[in-house]
Amino acid sequence: MASASVQRKAEAAWTRIEALGGHGVWDGEMVSVSFAGTKVTDDDLTVFHDFPFVQVLDLSGTDIGDGGLEHLPELKALEEFIVVGTKVSGPALTKFRHKHPSVKVVTELPKGGVNRFTGAPL
Repeated sequence: MASASVQRKAEAAWTRIEALGGHGVWDGEMVSVSFAGTKVTDDDLTVFHDFPFVQVLDLSGTDIGDGGLEHLPELKALEEFIVVGTKVSGPALTKFRHKHPSVKVVTELPKGGVNRFTGAPL
């Protein structure tokens, strides 16, 4: 069980995620965050220092660049990282993949797929 301090920090971080235009799911079994299409910045991703539980992170359609990835090393539970239509460079993604070999990095939309957050066709 998380300490009260960790819980308070996580709750404050979730409030900040929502204030930045993000949304998602935070329950005992699944933590997904989407900033897709928002004005989130590289520095805004420091929110994950206090909210490291994310399993799926969608940054698609944002201006996030290489600098934003520097704020994500604490995401030990990350399973899927969506960076379609961002400013993240190939070399930065290669470095990220090297540091996080078990994370599925999505750089292109699958044809016929469905957005897991909205249910809308891709």
